Amino acid sequence: MHRSLLVRQVLPAVSLYLGLIAATIILDAGLHRAGLVWIGLYLGPVGTALILLSFLYSLRKRKKITFGAPKKMLQLHETLSWVGELLVLLHAGVHVNALIPWFATAAMLVVVASGLTGSVLVKRATEVVKSRQAAARPDEEDNTVLDAVTLDIMKKWRVVHMPLNAVFLVLFALHLISVTIFWRW
Repeated sequence: MHRSLLVRQVLPAVSLYLGLIAATIILDAGLHRAGLVWIGLYLGPVGTALILLSFLYSLRKRKKITFGAPKKMLQLHETLSWVGELLVLLHAGVHVNALIPWFATAAMLVVVASGLTGSVLVKRATEVVKSRQAAARPDEEDNTVLDAVTLDIMKKWRVVHMPLNAVFLVLFALHLISVTIFWRW
């Protein structure tokens, strides 16, 4: 049975995004109900560490490191990023008292949405390439043009995704600097 692109790829990505927000709300409410809101303060650094660890995928993709299969590294990137973002969102909670953390949180949510969009694009491009290769007869020319189009789509997505990451990283750095300066040590 052929399922639509919406069912195969878009709905799972939207579900992951909404699941992240729902999990944050539920867990934050649980922390408040249990009187453990203070734990959120420590979840930010742990979540940040997981997000940073997820960038091993980028290093692997760019051949800066050689261990790990790229597909497994991508799965690890997606999982560590999601869990890390959940912890950072719990850190932010509903009690952010300054603009920079709110902007950083909003930027992170935009980066998450962009990353999920990239995931859908990669899966779609992979499906298209595989279906074309399966349908191609041995005497036909290769699918170089199709592969080039697929790469072009991913490059266009990265042109958006990477600056979004940069904005988030700048806001994150400003948050760290402001906490370091204004925290009551």
